[in-house]
Amino acid sequence: MGVGGRMVVHGKKNKENRGWVNRVSIKKPPFTLSQIKQDILPHCFRCILTGVWVIAHECGHHAFSDYQWVDNTVGLILHSTLLVPYFSWKISHRRYHSNTGSMERDKVFVPKPKSKLSCFAKYLNNPSGRVLSLVVTLTLGWPMYLAFNVSGRYYDQLASHYNGPIFSDCERLQVYISDASIFTVIYVLYKITATKGLAWLLCTYGVPLLIVHAFLVLLTLTLIYKAMWRKAKECLYVEPDVGGGGSKCVFWYRNKF
Repeated sequence: MGVGGRMVVHGKKNKENRGWVNRVSIKKPPFTLSQIKQDILPHCFRCILTGVWVIAHECGHHAFSDYQWVDNTVGLILHSTLLVPYFSWKISHRRYHSNTGSMERDKVFVPKPKSKLSCFAKYLNNPSGRVLSLVVTLTLGWPMYLAFNVSGRYYDQLASHYNGPIFSDCERLQVYISDASIFTVIYVLYKITATKGLAWLLCTYGVPLLIVHAFLVLLTLTLIYKAMWRKAKECLYVEPDVGGGGSKCVFWYRNKF
């Protein structure tokens, strides 16, 4: 009886496992992809690549699925398609979140002390200079950050998301996988250019990618525009905001007991 009872239980489990397969329809749907597209408002297709970038970002946070290998696979494909080194950026982005607001350890848009400003900074401190700086930041800021760590934290040598002091030795393999994926996409783009022409590639891929870069930099910059930056020795601990009108999840840096 005991064995028979267990057999019945296993039979029920097998039926439950087959249930989701039986629910999958194999019939042709009563609509086409073109009909779906016609029912979606045109403006929903304008910034779709930024959404793709955000999906890859969620994969880097292990927030896309319950399986790390699924997140890494999807993230690597999507980010590489947008010329982003997935694992390299995933590593540095994790450290960005754990060091936000730190003058020494934050990863992006780290403000410089007055003594370390470039010699031409004073000439950009006017409306025209600010517009020029904003245009350059929105168009070239993201690729320059990946390639040369522009606006990132200080390192003793050239830092890059393709190799350099940003990563430890145990992270090198992931960096090389990211680099290989980028080179693969570049080769595919080269082949497409040879077939379709450079003008077609720029209109179909280059301009949308530039818009993605602009949105990415704009979103990141506005989030930390009024951030409170502190040096490491000034940030001994944090405490919740108790006088902010009931605001939640707000913490302040403290260095005095």
